[in-house]
Amino acid sequence: MDETIDQLQYDEKHYCWEGTIEVQASKDLFQTDLYTLNTFIDEAEQPLCITDLNSIYYVKEHFAEIYHIFLESMLAWQNSNKMAYEVYDEEAHNFDPIHFSHKEEIHNYLGSPLLQIHPSYIKDQFSYYSICFFNQNKLSIEHGFNALFHQKELIDLMPFDAETGLQILSDLESDCTRWKPNFWMLKLEHSELLYNDPSAFKNVWLNGTSL
Repeated sequence: MDETIDQLQYDEKHYCWEGTIEVQASKDLFQTDLYTLNTFIDEAEQPLCITDLNSIYYVKEHFAEIYHIFLESMLAWQNSNKMAYEVYDEEAHNFDPIHFSHKEEIHNYLGSPLLQIHPSYIKDQFSYYSICFFNQNKLSIEHGFNALFHQKELIDLMPFDAETGLQILSDLESDCTRWKPNFWMLKLEHSELLYNDPSAFKNVWLNGTSL
């Protein structure tokens, strides 16, 4: 399928797609209904495979809702008392604690989002993808922040790069078609179980086994 999407182009030298796509966005947050989203697809086919295209078009149509799900989850993560956020003070070169009252407040500290499609991780004809924050992100200046999605399902929130998060999930369950949402909350609620008994944690995550 030879298809060009917005300003997304194939880089033959690095075997990747990069550029921008136009997505439906919340005007209250982005000051526009049509936001230009930076996009990157590493080690991707030329032309793009159908699973990558499916995810790109899904994000184009549903980005506003996806982004709100992300912000709501960030706020829930804080309110669970399992995650404390800090903001980098560029003048003092240190991190100051910050507490958010509303999810919209978080948006102001995240910087510009980047969409990263993951061609090797596929479920139901859709590639998994991440919404990544690194450039101008003030909540985690060293390694950025990533949210892993499958369609509208948030799988994980990661205060590090997406590749590291995907490897952690793959080590726990190599079949990504079995991955379920809300890994991000379970790993906070059962952090000791995750590291001390991964098999038991896996049963909680994938099979709903009670402890």
